[in-house]
Amino acid sequence: MQSEMLAQAALGAVRSRADAFRSAVAATAEQLRSEQRQAAGDPSIHSVSSLGAFATGRINAERLAQALAPCGPIGNGGSPAFRRALAVLEEIERRGDELFRIAVKPGGDLHGAVESALADAGRAFLAARLASKDGPGLDDGQLSTGFPFRHWSRAERRLAPPLVIEIAGGDLVAAGLGSYLDGNACFVLLVSGQAPPAALARLIAPGVLVAQTDDAEAVQLLAGFTGPAALALMPSESARFVHRPAAAGGCGTIEVTHTPAQEPRRPIGSVSVFQQEQDLRLLKLLTNGQAQSAAAAGVAHSAATSGDEVAAQTTAHSNGKHPAGDVPAVDPVATLAAWLLARVDLSDLEGGG
Repeated sequence: MQSEMLAQAALGAVRSRADAFRSAVAATAEQLRSEQRQAAGDPSIHSVSSLGAFATGRINAERLAQALAPCGPIGNGGSPAFRRALAVLEEIERRGDELFRIAVKPGGDLHGAVESALADAGRAFLAARLASKDGPGLDDGQLSTGFPFRHWSRAERRLAPPLVIEIAGGDLVAAGLGSYLDGNACFVLLVSGQAPPAALARLIAPGVLVAQTDDAEAVQLLAGFTGPAALALMPSESARFVHRPAAAGGCGTIEVTHTPAQEPRRPIGSVSVFQQEQDLRLLKLLTNGQAQSAAAAGVAHSAATSGDEVAAQTTAHSNGKHPAGDVPAVDPVATLAAWLLARVDLSDLEGGG
């Protein structure tokens, strides 16, 4: 019961993303139905009611349909591929929230489960392509097998459906999710049982919202956010942190509110002690990198105030003018460089030892 409540809360937080995907599917399906009726010479597409109040008593819908029929549909509404595409869109259109929920079986593969779920939803994008003028030449066999995320266009990735994922902590190998964090992709992981302490640390990137927490209310972080995101509701002993992307580019900010008191001592599922240690080290490095960036910014500010600004004030006074009160801007390149330099030590994370 508790897990279902969490799932519903997570779905509520990503509702706007889910609705955007659903609306795109519904609108495309309706367009194809209209084209199919037009290709069949069905006058119902030009019914008086669809033409508005002005047409009532003034326009003969059947004669209008006959007059417009030579124009033909935008796609090929009578082709087998067109009909299969429409059937897929209507099937996806009928599905409810199950489209946005998956459960990884114990011992299962998180990456594979997400790949499969997105490929299933991606059939809607392939269907839209097949039904268009550019459809011929595409593999309509993928309408049944799935259309992988790697083949989605930039626009399609911006319509990526969110996924609420139920998973046991021992199966939380989250690094593979990074290949899907593009466009508007969003994942909410509901983790049960002991889990790697900082599993989502490897997903942190400047433009991605990443959070680990034990507070169910934290899912509201996603409600007002647009862009790639991953949030995990974790056991209380796990690390808790939030990485927020910068509003206008930049590196973003990371806030760590808890790290485990004890070092990892045993594997958790397929995640070794070494891998757990590396996740925690990475989280620490990112936090230290942010602190060093802030320190570099402070040094730059201090230098500007004690050096150039003082000289400017002296010149202004000598000219009988009042000095400007503006504080010199911090060089963003220097700030970014400091952040990147703090991550140089990451080279030893690639292998064991």
